[in-house]
Amino acid sequence: MSILRSSNPILAEGRLEEALRSSPNSQATVTVAGVVNKTTLCLAVAVVFGALGNAFVTANQSSVFMVSMASFVVSLGVGFALFGRPSWAIFLAPIYAAVQGFFMGAVGVVLDTILQSKGIALTGGIALQAFIMTAGVALTCLILYRSGAVRITQRGAFILWACVLGIGVTYLISFVLNRCGVTTPFISLPDQTGGSTGAYIGLAINGLILVVAAFTFIADIQQVDQASKEGAPASSEWYLAYGLTVSLVWIYFESMKIIFRLAMIFGGKRD
Repeated sequence: MSILRSSNPILAEGRLEEALRSSPNSQATVTVAGVVNKTTLCLAVAVVFGALGNAFVTANQSSVFMVSMASFVVSLGVGFALFGRPSWAIFLAPIYAAVQGFFMGAVGVVLDTILQSKGIALTGGIALQAFIMTAGVALTCLILYRSGAVRITQRGAFILWACVLGIGVTYLISFVLNRCGVTTPFISLPDQTGGSTGAYIGLAINGLILVVAAFTFIADIQQVDQASKEGAPASSEWYLAYGLTVSLVWIYFESMKIIFRLAMIFGGKRD
């Protein structure tokens, strides 16, 4: 079955097969509506915890590092747990959504605070702007897939794997260096402002990363489509919803950074 050869790095090859083997026998099969409903639930959890994260960090701005570390550890733990036990997604997908939502809410506070210190205000704050951008990217991906304009081949999946791995390693190195007081050129957000060359290069890099994140979302859509057509058991819907949630959270994160960079560039020009 082609659904066992995932084109999404999150839904690694063999993991969905494991989910199918560990699922109880049932006449019910995966439906697009079922996956959408479970993904919507995860996103609702993320939004609620995003509001909580926003409120918590607004009152305790010194807690940002603690929140980021907790998010990293829990998210990594969820990923490894699902790699070995995909059937646990029914419990772990909402946990992942809650943790990432809290973290995104915290990041939004930090970025809004930096912009406000520069005298730059965004309508609705960076969270609303990123939400709109994420919705636009997701809708575009859905249209491209439904029209048949984009499909993820096995070779494309390999390239996607390499890109995601490279981006992940780069972000991890940047995070460690930043904690040591070393700024990573073009990756660290607050260091390039105004119309400097570094600011535009950083914006271009974030744009390319957003494209990679969008392709992982298209791979998710393709995976759900294949699973529904080939009769995967309904119990695997949570695992598929987890993959969709991961990609949407990533798109949202990159959208926040792009909007932040644009605000810093053009807000700086007005100063």
